[in-house]
Amino acid sequence: MHDGAITASRLLGALFESPVIAFESRGRTSAEALLPEEAACVARAAPKRVSEFAAGRACARRALAELEIMDFALRMGVDREPLWPAHVTGSITHTGDYCGVVVARTSVVASLGVDAERRDAVRAELWRHIATGEERTVLASLSDVRARERATLLFSAKESFFKCQYPLTREWLNFNDVSVSVEDGRFTVRPCTSLALEALREPPWEGRFGVEDALIVTGMALGPLNAT
Repeated sequence: MHDGAITASRLLGALFESPVIAFESRGRTSAEALLPEEAACVARAAPKRVSEFAAGRACARRALAELEIMDFALRMGVDREPLWPAHVTGSITHTGDYCGVVVARTSVVASLGVDAERRDAVRAELWRHIATGEERTVLASLSDVRARERATLLFSAKESFFKCQYPLTREWLNFNDVSVSVEDGRFTVRPCTSLALEALREPPWEGRFGVEDALIVTGMALGPLNAT
């Protein structure tokens, strides 16, 4: 049973050039949407977490069906990451009642990262936790409203990058390990320290962002690792 309608997501699909499948839901999703193996992953979780988890799995099921993968139980790994089917990469995000999922074959995309946040999610007192010194200087030059939105965009872009690189490197990163610049619907990620991803794909790394009503969304894709 799904209380939140699941639809193809133009908002998330627009973040990617490669053939990426995107679905989203807006509203509560019942735990009844979970397969037994998935329900076991959140057996002790709070109701809010269960609803978020169920929304992600329900959207993922719709997205995977587009790849002709039916009724796949999307369990969690040891680091709470989704365990996608073989030869599939994907990413899940949720904020409030919004949930989004993107998936693709690894033959066309090596890894995906996607994130959604409320436009005003990152307050000034959080800047030191998510922004480099140079990024904080830019934020301080903006009006309060624009600074909140830019800080949220920086946070979201880094989250998308972290999600994208993790399946390939298994490396946990901090927010000050990378810097982000933003221009014309795109963001660029540059390392501030040595990162494992550099051995697989030379920096900088680029992604896209979009804004819809109260949401900021970001996405990043890395092409096949054997691509020249």
